[in-house]
Amino acid sequence: MPVEFMHRPEDYDREFDPDAYLQYYFSKEAIEDGTRISLFALPVFAQVILQTVPERERQTLLDIGAGPTVYSALCFRNVVKRVYLTDYVNKNLDILKEWLHKTNPYDWQPTIKVILRSEGSSPPSDNELKKIEEKTRDLVADGGILWGNVHLERVVPELPLKKVDVVLSVFCLESACHNYDQYLSCMKNITAPLRDGGKFILGSVLEDDAYNSGRQKIFSLLYLTEEMIMNAIAEADIDMNTVRKYVLEDEGVMFLMGSKKL
Repeated sequence: MPVEFMHRPEDYDREFDPDAYLQYYFSKEAIEDGTRISLFALPVFAQVILQTVPERERQTLLDIGAGPTVYSALCFRNVVKRVYLTDYVNKNLDILKEWLHKTNPYDWQPTIKVILRSEGSSPPSDNELKKIEEKTRDLVADGGILWGNVHLERVVPELPLKKVDVVLSVFCLESACHNYDQYLSCMKNITAPLRDGGKFILGSVLEDDAYNSGRQKIFSLLYLTEEMIMNAIAEADIDMNTVRKYVLEDEGVMFLMGSKKL
């Protein structure tokens, strides 16, 4: 693909179209055509945390690079009490706030249905779907929607907490970094708000250098191997003995969860 048609990390705030992204990846048609891998992996990790971590130690979740999406909050609605959704792109934050305040909310019901199916639930009624979305809104209202930049040592400058119990980041760093040195630095930055012993969840694209953000608008990705990612989280003080990972080679993605060193 000619490089002049590929957008770079510095282009996100100007060129990224959240509406096109949501339509391409999370519309009812897209969900039914090829369900997002995140909607299978995150409910598994949520269930593990629910079953193994005492309630007092799983109060807060910070999603770094949420984009215009709320699926992380939906997946962890029964696990934590407060969710902080963060992103670098102001247009994405606007979409999240429209959802939170119901001024022009995106329809997340098809996504909720897939999450419930991943959790093993029976098909929900319309009323159950509304209750789940309202519960999730309450978690985000109790947390926040905040601007963040993974290249800053303090990734979310206005985060009101020094430490959180869960840090989650899905398909973010590979979009934000030009080279591996930047990636290593950003990995340390995003794990910094995580308390010792807290859970770190990462979703990453493997061995690819670009993706379609919707309407054929292509953005670059940092090419990463599984080994490069594992090395980065080890350098970011994640206890490698605690890491669970799922590599889906056909999909070119990896999800992992581990604990920060005590």
